[in-house]
Amino acid sequence: MRNKRGSCPHYNGEPSTAPATPHCAECGSTSSLRVCVTCGHVGCCESQKGHNTAHAKAAGHPIIKSLPLGEHSFTWCYTCNSYV
Repeated sequence: MRNKRGSCPHYNGEPSTAPATPHCAECGSTSSLRVCVTCGHVGCCESQKGHNTAHAKAAGHPIIKSLPLGEHSFTWCYTCNSYV
């Protein structure tokens, strides 16, 4: 399912949960990190070991934000396979 940017039914725009750690919880990476907006789990991106994707699938938490959180962060929905 592909949505237009911003039309994700899985994300209501609420602020994300604070990152639980400053590094990937699985491998310790400190670059290209993503945070689960539901629980704060921090995982590395697919260009590394894909721990953020693995968490999303295992936990059923489809929305992540890029770290560091801020003006240039992006939000992604794994269910919609789209930026939010």
